[in-house]
Amino acid sequence: MQADALPPLAQQQQPILRVRDLHAHYRTSHIGVGRGVKAVDGVSFAVRRGEVYGLAGESSSGKTTLIKSIAGAIRPPLEIVAGSVEFAFLPGYGGLHRAPRAELARIRWRHLSYIMQGSMSVLNPVRRVETAFVDFAYPHIGGSRKQFGRQVIAHLARVKLDPSVLAAFPHELSGGMRQRATLALATICRPDFIIADEPTTALDVVVQKEVLGMMRGIQRETGSSVLLVTHDMGVHAHVTDRLAIMYAGRLVEEAATARIFRKPLHPYTRHLISSLPRIGDEAAREGLGGSPPNLADPPSGCRFHARCPIATEICRREVPAMLEVDTGHRVACFAVARGGQA
Repeated sequence: MQADALPPLAQQQQPILRVRDLHAHYRTSHIGVGRGVKAVDGVSFAVRRGEVYGLAGESSSGKTTLIKSIAGAIRPPLEIVAGSVEFAFLPGYGGLHRAPRAELARIRWRHLSYIMQGSMSVLNPVRRVETAFVDFAYPHIGGSRKQFGRQVIAHLARVKLDPSVLAAFPHELSGGMRQRATLALATICRPDFIIADEPTTALDVVVQKEVLGMMRGIQRETGSSVLLVTHDMGVHAHVTDRLAIMYAGRLVEEAATARIFRKPLHPYTRHLISSLPRIGDEAAREGLGGSPPNLADPPSGCRFHARCPIATEICRREVPAMLEVDTGHRVACFAVARGGQA
C-alpha cells in the first residue's frame, strides 16, 4: 500500500478533516468465490477549517465510496480495509465507523451534516417536512418547541422558503424547494463540517445556481467546512476553494481551484477542463478514449496509463506517488515529476 504525502500547508493549518491512506473495498462471496472491488485505494488529503473542498471525477471513480467512508456510512459489502479518517471534533477513533453510537448521535447534524444526492433521500415521503427538523435538529438545539419553531422559520427564510413548507409533504414541493429544505436542514445546527454529495443533481441550471449560491452564503456565515462532491467541473469552478481530482479510486491532482483551472498538470485533469463548453468556442471536442479500469482487477502502475496520450513504460509498471510540485499543488504523474508537463 502506498500512502500519499499530506500537503505541509494543510498540516500547519490544523485541518478539520484528515484522510490518511484510506482503502475502502467492496468484498463479496458467491458460491465460495470471493471478489473484491478496490473502490478507494490509498487516498490521503486534508480539509481546512472554513473552506469548500471539491472532489471531482467521472462516474465509477470512487467519489461516492470515499464520502460514505468519511461519513461512516459503512454497510456490507463495503469495508474499510486500511487507513484512517480523523475529524477535529472526534479525535482518537480513526473514523466514524469505529466510534460508539453515543458519539455518533452527539456529532451528527450538530458537528457533521450530510446533503445527500436527491432530497428524497433525506425527507420522509410520508411525513411532513416539519418532522425532519424536529427529528434531526431539535435534540441538538433544544429550548421550547415554540422557540425552536421560530428558529426553523427564520432559517427557512435564508433559503427563500415560506413557513408553509413545514406543513407540506415532500411530494407537494418542487425539486428546487425540496433541495433548499434539505440545505436548511443540513445547516440549521451550524455544523462544523458539511458533506454535499451532488447537491444539485436533476435541478435545472437556474435553480442549481440559486441553491449553490445559498449554500455558499450559509457556509460563509457559519464558517463551516464543506466537502463538495460533483462531476460538474463548472460547479467546482464557481464554488470550491480547493479541488481534488479522483480517477479509478485514487487522487491524481489537488490544488487551489483557480490554479487547477489555470494550470492543470495531470493529463486526466487537462481533459476534464478542456471538455467544458465555452461561449463562442465552436471547436469540436473529442471524448477520452477507452474506459475506466475494472477496479475488481485494476491494472498495474498508473491506472490512467491505458487512456493517457503520454504514458511511458514506467507508467505501466509503477504507481506514481502524489507529490507536491508547487506550493499546495500535488500531482501523481511521472511526466510532471520529471519536470515535464502533461
